[in-house]
Amino acid sequence: MIWTRIGTEPLLVDSDVSVPLARAIGVALERVAVPILRLRCGRAEPLASGALYLLGSSLLVLTCRHLFDDGASAGDLGLPLGNSGRILWLRTARPRVLVDPDADLAAIRIGCRRCAGLLRQHWQTAPFDALASEARSRTYVFAGFPYAQMRRVGAAIYARPVVIFARGERSGEQLKVSYRRLARRVDGLEIHAPALDGVSGATLWAVIEDGAERCVLQPAAVQSSFKHDAYVKAEPVGPFFRLLRARLS
Repeated sequence: MIWTRIGTEPLLVDSDVSVPLARAIGVALERVAVPILRLRCGRAEPLASGALYLLGSSLLVLTCRHLFDDGASAGDLGLPLGNSGRILWLRTARPRVLVDPDADLAAIRIGCRRCAGLLRQHWQTAPFDALASEARSRTYVFAGFPYAQMRRVGAAIYARPVVIFARGERSGEQLKVSYRRLARRVDGLEIHAPALDGVSGATLWAVIEDGAERCVLQPAAVQSSFKHDAYVKAEPVGPFFRLLRARLS
């Protein structure tokens, strides 16, 4: 099975991020947003999205808990190795799954040093301590791999990720950002925004601008659900960071 990522343009939903900044962030997130595949009946199938975080020498895949709800195990999962076309199946990676009992959050610890090294060669990792920031902003960005933008041709899967900027706010114990059926691409074209099945597990990053087309991205939450033409909901990561710190220390 060959994995091929196709280029994309960021989408703006109720967001006033400048075009140069949006494109720069989009390029950066292409190396951060990791698709999660599942082996089903001998075929690789898209399942969810995630991101890699580094805790000391341990590599963690942060994603949503509900991807395990239908019986999938960590050994069934695979992560493409960047643009190499290859897939690393986690059955060889000695994975350990840690879940949040109260929120739709999960982390997969990669126990094999060789496998962790391969993933770090092909994807950008974020420092684990960044999850403690409790960052808040009016603008958030997330990147993931919707089923609607994937095609299978023979033994190859072609996937176009989404990078979406949207306004958001805390709603109770969750972060909620706006999501419309129509969005403006950074090249100025208005398009139909895709359904976000497959983007579950993607990190939402708070966009903290510091002027002169510069900003800091802070992980704030993990996407858990969406309603088209309404919202995207995400689980804040701060409490899960403290739980993981205690479990892995």
